[in-house]
Amino acid sequence: MTTTAERLRLLHGSAAPIAEMRTLHAGPVTALLDGIDLRYLRIGDTELVRRVYAAVRDVDWDTVPAAVSGLEVEQADASFRVEFDARHARREIDFSWHGRITGDENGRVEVVFDGRAEKVLPYNRIGICVHHPWRETKGARFRARTPDGELDGAFPDEIGAQAFVDGAYRALFPAYDRLEMELPGGGRLLLELEGDLWETEDHRNWTDANFKTYSTPIALGRPAPLEAGQQRRQRLVITPVDVPAGAGSEGPVRLSVGEPTGTRVPAIGLGQDRDHHRPDAGERELLGALAPAHVRAEVHLDRGDWGDALAAAQETAAATGSRLEVSLHALETHSAELQALTGALDGGPPVARVLVINADSRTATPAETTRPALMDTVRAALGEALPDAAFVGGTEIYFTEINRTRPRHGTWDGICYSLTPQIHAFTDVDIVENLDAQAETVRSARAIAGDKAVVVSPITMRRRLNFHAAGAPPPDVPGELPDSVDVRQSSLLGAAWTAGSIKYVAEAGASSVTYYETTGWRGVLERAVGTELPDAFRSAPGEVFPLYHPLADATEWEGAEVLACESSDVLAAVGLAVRPEDGGTRLLVANLQPREQEVVVAPTEGRLALRRLNESTAAEASSDPAAFRRPAESVEAAGELELTLAPYEVVRVDPA
Repeated sequence: MTTTAERLRLLHGSAAPIAEMRTLHAGPVTALLDGIDLRYLRIGDTELVRRVYAAVRDVDWDTVPAAVSGLEVEQADASFRVEFDARHARREIDFSWHGRITGDENGRVEVVFDGRAEKVLPYNRIGICVHHPWRETKGARFRARTPDGELDGAFPDEIGAQAFVDGAYRALFPAYDRLEMELPGGGRLLLELEGDLWETEDHRNWTDANFKTYSTPIALGRPAPLEAGQQRRQRLVITPVDVPAGAGSEGPVRLSVGEPTGTRVPAIGLGQDRDHHRPDAGERELLGALAPAHVRAEVHLDRGDWGDALAAAQETAAATGSRLEVSLHALETHSAELQALTGALDGGPPVARVLVINADSRTATPAETTRPALMDTVRAALGEALPDAAFVGGTEIYFTEINRTRPRHGTWDGICYSLTPQIHAFTDVDIVENLDAQAETVRSARAIAGDKAVVVSPITMRRRLNFHAAGAPPPDVPGELPDSVDVRQSSLLGAAWTAGSIKYVAEAGASSVTYYETTGWRGVLERAVGTELPDAFRSAPGEVFPLYHPLADATEWEGAEVLACESSDVLAAVGLAVRPEDGGTRLLVANLQPREQEVVVAPTEGRLALRRLNESTAAEASSDPAAFRRPAESVEAAGELELTLAPYEVVRVDPA
């Protein structure tokens, strides 16, 4: 029998209970209270604001969480009040504030932030932030009141770049204290701000599914100082104007399968373990059954261990019948090392592509994306030995850097970047919310790349390292998980999230994608020796993680035609629909919520075979993946397929 703790581990990687959000009402406006944050302010089915919260971020742009006390919540018939105290204390940060959030019968919401520094502290951001949902905001007209007068404009459709000019970042448009936005369903949204000037950036750059309004113009430079006892007070008022009171969505989530998107399921590979682990026989068998298209080797020619890193990836690729993807970090002066690399690649697994990365890469510098001269140097050294390999340039960082630099890719075969859902926000809600922004990065990358390939490598649950740190990262704390590890890697949420990720990058047209690592707590299966910290990362020795299975499905479908699959609620459930060459539509359907949901898929006809990955089948899926992968259920569909999905369940649907 599955214990409560094990059930929660399977669901979302932790024995902590999933927090229930409280619904608040302010006249026609509803909102969810998530701790001390407001989420999903709506009138009917119109989303006004995705999130309102206070951010405290240190000199490395790391978020410092709040300890909350004295939380009071009052809900009247058509108004509410929330009041609390919060303190953010970690390393150089010690900041406290009193918060008050109110909503009145007219739908007007006010947020007051009244804080003080408890000691002298440097910081990168302290204050109220607002997330605007990207679907409702892109292309919307706005009017902002700036110190230089009124400004009219429109939010960008493709992702707007975060420029870096004269040593400082730049927002989408000049700073303001009042912002009025048109809403796609009619009406307007007014934001009035006090205590500072405010700016807006396109958060899709970092795979966040929103545009973000924040305080203190970023062009003023970072870090900024606060003296001990210095106060910081801000006030935000959100007012909807003439917003139609449309009906909210009810009933099951509907997934509508449509016409071909013009894209194909990309080649999907795995990253070699960063500690150069060589899989044992059992691990090799499981990885071979997943059948990754490639294994990613991270080769830093400026480090002495690059040969061992390459050899480990070559061994894994050979054992799994995969090709090699070489993420090559080099400088133009590495001629001897490139010659040695040519010899090391000779006789090894075939190389699918070489990702050429500046070894001196750093965000917000000219080196953040591949220098054309470096690409020329690498091609000249490796091209003859690797005639079938693609040479791809770009960045090991995020789409942000590609979008800002717009590298000259005339001689390249494609552009590359990495992504993670957890650069700015970290809860289960946040990583699900950020899924569809992955498609936005691919869509905008394709606009930059033209007819060349877009390679996303790698996709990881957590950031691999802090690319924005001011200095060296702090060392790992003994007995605690490294910053790059997420307990959800071994959970059903991890599987549902992975299925959603594959859907979005495939529909948007990525050519090749690398996920995670091969083994261990950043991989797709646990090592035979088990985890180093069993109390912190729950897994069994030798088991495959639930996310192994949607990846195995996708590798099986490589090259299949992708069909549109629209969800009536993208935060609740999504589907990937494909049509392989042998005909018949196949689907992956993922419940993105920790509760049971009804989902209807249409059009669907005939006898269908289902394979369910949920809390009841997870034990077999992990211990005997080959047996689990045989379809276990058969149903008949006459136009629609009705599914009852358990929390974070992933269902594969095939013609019977």
